[in-house]
Amino acid sequence: MIDVLILGAGVAGLAAASALKTAGYRILVLEARDRIGGRVYTHRDARLPVPIELGAEFIHGEATRTRQLLREATQAAIDIRGDPWSAEGGKLRPADQWERIERVLKRVDRRSKDLAFSEFLERRVGGKRLAADRRAAARFVQGFDAADLEQVSTKSVGPEGLESVLRVGRVVSGYDAVPHWLARDLGEHIRLENEVVEVRWQPGQVEVTAKAASGRLDRIQARAAVLTFPIGVLEAARRTHDGLRIDPFPSRVANALDRLAMGSVTRLVVWFHAFPWSSRFPQGADANRTGFVYLARGPFMVWWTAYPLELPVAVAWCGGPPSYPHGGRPKTEVEGLAFSSLAAHLGISRRGVTSRVRASWWHDWTADPFARGAYSYTRVNGVGAPKELAKPIESTLFFSGEATEASGTVEAALASGDRVATQVKRALDA
Repeated sequence: MIDVLILGAGVAGLAAASALKTAGYRILVLEARDRIGGRVYTHRDARLPVPIELGAEFIHGEATRTRQLLREATQAAIDIRGDPWSAEGGKLRPADQWERIERVLKRVDRRSKDLAFSEFLERRVGGKRLAADRRAAARFVQGFDAADLEQVSTKSVGPEGLESVLRVGRVVSGYDAVPHWLARDLGEHIRLENEVVEVRWQPGQVEVTAKAASGRLDRIQARAAVLTFPIGVLEAARRTHDGLRIDPFPSRVANALDRLAMGSVTRLVVWFHAFPWSSRFPQGADANRTGFVYLARGPFMVWWTAYPLELPVAVAWCGGPPSYPHGGRPKTEVEGLAFSSLAAHLGISRRGVTSRVRASWWHDWTADPFARGAYSYTRVNGVGAPKELAKPIESTLFFSGEATEASGTVEAALASGDRVATQVKRALDA
């Protein structure tokens, strides 16, 4: 019997595995995919001088742990401060949405009863004067948090969250530098293409059944297990046992899941011959400084560039309920929606966009059985749910991942991996 099974080789699982192995525990990491990284998914194309991020892309805010790992790995990060523009009616105008959003979010009273963000907005905070600001705040919460406004907790959003938007960076060589650095000494302790199909447990003992790519089933016993499954996967295991069974399913985890939700995102990475919006800037504008182009209507509400690199690569982003219909669709249909929307806002023909496209890439996270969505957000009255999910179950089952840290970021996943390693060591040494 080994000491600890880590289920999932995303950054949370790898951070926990690295710390536990260093501390001398016998560990094994099981990963269903043929790669490590989880929702960090970096693709490379020999034709492009930059990595293509199909999952996590940005370093948000200070991200102390992420930046520390990058320094250790001698990898460079760069902050992005490109100019924001709004596109509507065939014209580009400087965007002022952050001031608008802050004026609304600073009116959130964390001492009052929690509300769905849609209800908070329906109360017309700020009156008629802030009507446009409320619309901007709605677009922001839906897009950035990938959230349903009818479900997301108002107390879970606030002006302090803007820090993680106003300071963003990228890993120059690709975000997969983080998981690869964490895994540098794990070697044979990681088994790829081993899908966990069942977790049976009792206090002090776990038996995991994993299905290899060949179809062979292996049963592995351990004193404890770290579960890093996204909450979309946990929810499926709880309600349908679709792909994964946890027996017995802990009631405390079920209660936490009731107060969390898995957000949905569609992101399309597009390489252009030249940006379709190049001719739409007002006279005197420095088009090369463009970072973001915001669209007035969906489903794709924003495009962002590779700034500060002068390279015609951009990401089309659709978050929250507008992205629901995209799951399971062919990439060509998703491209059609993104290109048509952009063309309409720029006042050009659809061919005016498509004729400039050299290549595009995407990953369908909603249809991905090992993700079942993008990242988590907090439902009404769920502010304490991540901490609840992070508590060990009978010193035997331990949960990590971004959903246990109240922030759907790589930094949160790393923090959860460090935290769960400490919890496991305390439990096994007791």
